[in-house]
Amino acid sequence: MAIYALADLHLAMSFPGKTMEVFGGEWKDYMSRIRENCMNILTPEDTLLIPGDLSWATYLKDAVEDFSFIDSLPGTKIICRGNHDYYWTTVKKMEEFFAAEGFGTIRIARHNAIRTEGALITGTRGWKMPGDDDFTEQDRKIYDREKERMKLCLSALSEADPMHELTHIVMLHYPPLTNVRMKTELSELIETSGADICLYGHLHGRARQKVFEGAKESAPGTVYKCVSADYLGFRPLRIL
Repeated sequence: MAIYALADLHLAMSFPGKTMEVFGGEWKDYMSRIRENCMNILTPEDTLLIPGDLSWATYLKDAVEDFSFIDSLPGTKIICRGNHDYYWTTVKKMEEFFAAEGFGTIRIARHNAIRTEGALITGTRGWKMPGDDDFTEQDRKIYDREKERMKLCLSALSEADPMHELTHIVMLHYPPLTNVRMKTELSELIETSGADICLYGHLHGRARQKVFEGAKESAPGTVYKCVSADYLGFRPLRIL
């Protein structure tokens, strides 16, 4: 039994014209590669964490094939929202959709604490960072909302495991920090909470040059890992 992670699946089973293959050879046959790697690596007893950008579908009803793909992978899948998950509605509606379609292996991390394999998992989307060139006043409002959501996530971990006997894993889609911006309001919340592992995705192509992984000297207890699918060669990364 183990925990793995792989973000940014960008599935387009019902929309072949929207696949990531338009971004070059690195993405060629990426969906079949994801399936093959997951089938070869994961077992039914494992857990796969997917921090956002699961499907290109605009509406939930159009995401059936993509979530069928995810549900068919071995093990339990724990997901959170990414910036391209336009179909995402409420947790209640998502769970009703999964139940109606018979997708019994998918769970949603959002302001809660999900226990698996000696760990507690929580997650939220995050947002672009203050200081980015295109950061606007509207982005500030969204970022502030995400900070409040992160506080709810971290409180859920603390309430579920007040003695911190389990490994606390935080999932975000957006990176909470980069190698050129090592301290942000989100990263400070995560580190102060004592979170053990923070997973993120979102960074592709040239943006992967900004990846920061490992622990900071100022916060050695929190380890950051980038799990964007293309960054990992479309292979799930073993976390625990």
